[in-house]
Amino acid sequence: MPEPIYVPILKGKEGEYAALEALDTDTKSQLMPLIEVPAIPWDFANESPAKSLDEHISSMPDRLKRACGVMPFYLDLPWFEQDENLANGTTALEAILAKGGELGFQAIPVVYRDSSPAYLAAAKTHSSSTGSGICIRLLVEDFEDDVAIDEEVDRLLAAASPEDGAADLILDLEDLGVNAGTASLVARSVFLMIPLKDRWRRITLAAASFPEDLSDVSAATIVNLPRLEWDLWKSLQKRPGALPRRDLIFGDYAMSHPIGKTIDPRTMRMSANIRYTTADDWLVIKGRNVRQYGFEQYFELCRLLVERPEYSGRTFSWGDGYIAACAEATQGPGNATTWRKVGVNHHITLVTRGLASLRGAV
Repeated sequence: MPEPIYVPILKGKEGEYAALEALDTDTKSQLMPLIEVPAIPWDFANESPAKSLDEHISSMPDRLKRACGVMPFYLDLPWFEQDENLANGTTALEAILAKGGELGFQAIPVVYRDSSPAYLAAAKTHSSSTGSGICIRLLVEDFEDDVAIDEEVDRLLAAASPEDGAADLILDLEDLGVNAGTASLVARSVFLMIPLKDRWRRITLAAASFPEDLSDVSAATIVNLPRLEWDLWKSLQKRPGALPRRDLIFGDYAMSHPIGKTIDPRTMRMSANIRYTTADDWLVIKGRNVRQYGFEQYFELCRLLVERPEYSGRTFSWGDGYIAACAEATQGPGNATTWRKVGVNHHITLVTRGLASLRGAV
């Protein structure tokens, strides 16, 4: 497969899985998604985990296979700080990778500075047996003055990668806040501190700027929100000499905030909304509370979208086709998972084409 030009960081939930599954073949061939396995859901009524770890991961390998097929992807279990072992004593990472080997998916395990010895050993075993390599994901805090980042990277490579094994690096700036200029300075500072620059098979720069929620957007309004990570990427492309290498890969969090909110569904008040990525920003079309006004609002929200110049047309992506059909009331209105699938599918398609155009212009 060709080398990827885009690493979308996705929450491993049904909407994101379905969005990947519905991508066209050409778009898939240019991706290497990073899929974060979500934490065990919380049962707010009983104040306890909703299921065991064994139950939580039991269906994940099959869902990953359906979503990704033969497309390589990064497998990230970022939340196992405490209990990462199944009832039989193996780690969740081991179990997912073992089943994935039977199914034939191509997973590259992601490791962090705080990954446990057992987690790192599982990544090393997988990389040794499959040749997949590993991925080290570093955050901005990992480059702070009190961190010996070179020593930490050496430790991770020794613990998680076979000798001279392939290794990828993700530099994750996470939430950029509201200042793309400051983000550019941070990115270039991080570039100067990258350990073992010639060691990495691939290097990805990832960032995010979508808000944690849409509570600051008034009901029944249409607003534009800036895509600061895309602004940052375009500004860096104008200074190729500052990049760690010319084949640096772009990564983002699609239309999500890096830190997901855990909300009691009994008190949640979700508003109907369409998050629609455009060339430079996100167009958010927000309705009203679905408990009171229902999901049928999406028929009207879609009609508003297809009449706008930002709409890419029904043949642009699977998501755009669904929007057009919903505007005509021949499809939909769907639910929250449906609209996550629609938005992420359109977003990945648009970003991939935008990146391909930028590369062609260089």
